[in-house]
Amino acid sequence: MPNDTDVPLSACAVGRGSRISLVTVYSFMCVVGTVLNLLVIYLVVTFKKLRTASNAFIVNGCVADLLVCAFWMPHEAVATSTGTFLVIGYQAFKEALLFLGITVSLLSHSLIAVNRYVLITKTPAVYQSLYQKRNTEWMIAGSWLISLGSLFPWITSFRYPPERCRDAEDVSFAKGTSVSVMSSRFAAGTLAFTIIGQTLVVVYCYFKIFRREQISVKRVSILNFQIVNNLPYSFPRKDKRLGFYVLAVCFIFILTTEPIFWVLVVGLFVPVSVALWTSTWIVFCTIFVSNPFLYTWKNEEFRKSFRCVMRGDFLRGSTVGVEPITINTISHIFPRQNSRRAFLSETN
Repeated sequence: MPNDTDVPLSACAVGRGSRISLVTVYSFMCVVGTVLNLLVIYLVVTFKKLRTASNAFIVNGCVADLLVCAFWMPHEAVATSTGTFLVIGYQAFKEALLFLGITVSLLSHSLIAVNRYVLITKTPAVYQSLYQKRNTEWMIAGSWLISLGSLFPWITSFRYPPERCRDAEDVSFAKGTSVSVMSSRFAAGTLAFTIIGQTLVVVYCYFKIFRREQISVKRVSILNFQIVNNLPYSFPRKDKRLGFYVLAVCFIFILTTEPIFWVLVVGLFVPVSVALWTSTWIVFCTIFVSNPFLYTWKNEEFRKSFRCVMRGDFLRGSTVGVEPITINTISHIFPRQNSRRAFLSETN
């Protein structure tokens, strides 16, 4: 994390070759991230069976990711390719949306992890009581309000550079300007605190889920959000691997967030090289592109809904949009050994 006199995300601090590479990476992540996030939002809004509390948090994260992928990245790609800054005021608005999208996305990871933790480790009554519609709405609204509150001090102290960067090879211009939200010590410290806080929550919840999956006979599918009580038969091998999928999600989150965390922390005390900052920042940005795929690709309902969209079944009146079975009715279902699909139902 550079200090207040450095501009890590500006084209002023990189050469022409690096500038071309950055533009290519930003453009690719912009297209892929925008398509994936919009697709997940469309599926949840379109199909009733996907309108659950768990998926509401996923959609919240997708909306936040769109602020980074669909809005900030194309602007940054243009600024990097031309070596110029945006007009005064709009630059601050762009960077503010970047910070807002990052913090809300990180908070959404924690909301998803806690939701799955309660779903799996607590009783159905506790889950239903905690994740009522009003409570879920307040949780989502709280993630945005907290992020806006964290952003306010930076907005009030924003400084626009007095001139433009004409040549990306001219590194000297990077001194004495402050155009990125990440060049603020307060914003950098807030982001570092947010990352480590959400990391602790995600690691704790997913580790507990993993332990639950390994030792409990009464289990819940964290991928399909299904509840199965008192199964009279052993789980298939793919079900036994669900706990390892949880650890994989946790590992990907740590892999993409911890490098930038340490760069931010170190940058609070000493300057960090542009190459190190840029590499860790690109790795961090991949989380906004991979989030939709990470949380939905193993979900059977998402895959069924996606196949319906691809086949056009939804336009012909598909039955995918039926209302899900509530969590109370599932506890009274007892499966037969040779018909597992008959006993899996969607939770609220």
